[in-house]
Amino acid sequence: MSDLARFQARFARALLDPEDDGAGLGLGPALAVYRNNVAAAGVEALAAAFPTVRQMVGEDWFDAAALAFLRERPPEDPRLSAYGGDFPDWLAAFPPARDLPYLAPVARLDRAWLEAHLAAGPQSPPAALRPPADLSAHRGTLHPTLRLFRFSTSVPSLWLAHRFPADTPGDLAFVAADEPLAIWRPQHEVRARKLDPQAYAFLAACRDG
Repeated sequence: MSDLARFQARFARALLDPEDDGAGLGLGPALAVYRNNVAAAGVEALAAAFPTVRQMVGEDWFDAAALAFLRERPPEDPRLSAYGGDFPDWLAAFPPARDLPYLAPVARLDRAWLEAHLAAGPQSPPAALRPPADLSAHRGTLHPTLRLFRFSTSVPSLWLAHRFPADTPGDLAFVAADEPLAIWRPQHEVRARKLDPQAYAFLAACRDG
């Protein structure tokens, strides 16, 4: 390993460990500035990617969790929009979230919203729908931005209530429920809606070929 590579590895460790005094780096007080910038950028990236989670738990709780995640799983991609793909699974095992069973599923929906927002759309507008004579022999193709879910709880209702409050009734609770959900971006704006079981079954069949 070259001297530069050793310095970079040592610097990276010091950035993410607040107990590390940076001995041998020769940075002195400047290390704290770098460390704060890295922490702020990581937390802000996660806050932008998981706004519903942050809204549900509050700014202080979320920022503390995001900082813990950042120290355990620092970014491996220079694109901050790609950071946090494993944050929902991490939240599911995060001890302070143990009493919030809806939080990790909500994070998965936040992530799906971001993926739909960033996904490449179709190369051309869809043609008018003309069902073939033998529909059973036809293979439907889903929109490339579509993300399809089916929950056994009211997580979709809770998530929609925070994402689109104007379109959601007031009294909501985390309860057992059969709630399919679709998230997609038909043009420039991401949309989401709950589906009935029949619509979900049809779209799932198309997804599965």
